[in-house]
Amino acid sequence: MGTSTSPPDHEPPEGPSKADQDGFAAFERGDYRTAGELWAASAEAGSAWARLGMGILYADGLGLEADAERARGYWEQAAAQGLSDASFNLGVMAEKADPADTEAARHWYHHAAEAGHVVAQNNLAVLLQNKGDDAAATEAVQWWKRAAEHGDPDALNSLGVAHQQGSGCERDRAAAVEFYAQAASAGHRDAAFNLALALEQGDGVDPDLTAAVRWYRQAAEAGDPDAAAKLGNLCRDGKGTAEDMAEAAHWYRAAAEAGHPQAQANLGVLLDRGLGVPQDQAAAARWYEASARQGLAPAQYNLGIVLAEGYGVEVDRVSAWVWFARAADQGHKPAAEARDYIHQQLTPEQRSEAEARKAETSR
Repeated sequence: MGTSTSPPDHEPPEGPSKADQDGFAAFERGDYRTAGELWAASAEAGSAWARLGMGILYADGLGLEADAERARGYWEQAAAQGLSDASFNLGVMAEKADPADTEAARHWYHHAAEAGHVVAQNNLAVLLQNKGDDAAATEAVQWWKRAAEHGDPDALNSLGVAHQQGSGCERDRAAAVEFYAQAASAGHRDAAFNLALALEQGDGVDPDLTAAVRWYRQAAEAGDPDAAAKLGNLCRDGKGTAEDMAEAAHWYRAAAEAGHPQAQANLGVLLDRGLGVPQDQAAAARWYEASARQGLAPAQYNLGIVLAEGYGVEVDRVSAWVWFARAADQGHKPAAEARDYIHQQLTPEQRSEAEARKAETSR
């Protein structure tokens, strides 16, 4: 996206006038028409704050017809007056307009970032990191550092990732853990997971499974399916916490319902065997199938057994052979043995059907 106005280095405008403040109050209570009436006159008189507000109304179609060009015009005027929020909004608008061409977005984020806009600093750093070259990655780290000086959790987590990977800075896993810890303590979900994983694996820090459980739990309670699956494993195995199959099932289910294939398979095992939950082989079969359809070989093998033996479902050796074959293709040796065994039990017609279905699902 092109820009018609490049904001010069400019002191931020004075605070909003009484009319501007009344407009923001109306906006907050959802009275967009009143906000627009107040801001329109103030914007005409040159208020950067009113121009920012008018841009929001036109961008989102609040109280008036949406008009991206008019929104851009108001924000460019406000940005030229030194209002960093307007530069930031222009960056967001440019990024959404053409995610593949980030030059305009970086241009506007840079102006907002230089003025101390923390979210713009983060967004600019992400765009630079995604360029994929060393110079941009180094610059990204510098912007994350500036945002982190304000305690921004996103920036702290991103610095952790950068130091863990050695992207834009020297690889320093101990420093990565420290950044993750700061962000996780501020409630950052991804940082809590990253910290827990480092503590579980002893990556940059001494292994501490008890602490890993605590941070996985924080991330899982915030809705992270990977953390829920990991927490389920530790509860199942009694690592870092007391063995508790019921809690393991709880966390596996949380992750499974979010589509996590390994958690789906693990929940299937618990239901299949009645561990921590009432035995329900029909439900186990459904979770095995959900995981198997995502390509997890152990789940494909388990589903094959369920279908071959009729555990909670009708016996279907043709389908069993197909799932065994798909798992065997991934190098699952027990599945290969089961595939060959089941193949001997099929009629010629069933073998042809099974092989045709296998060929169809492999496309």
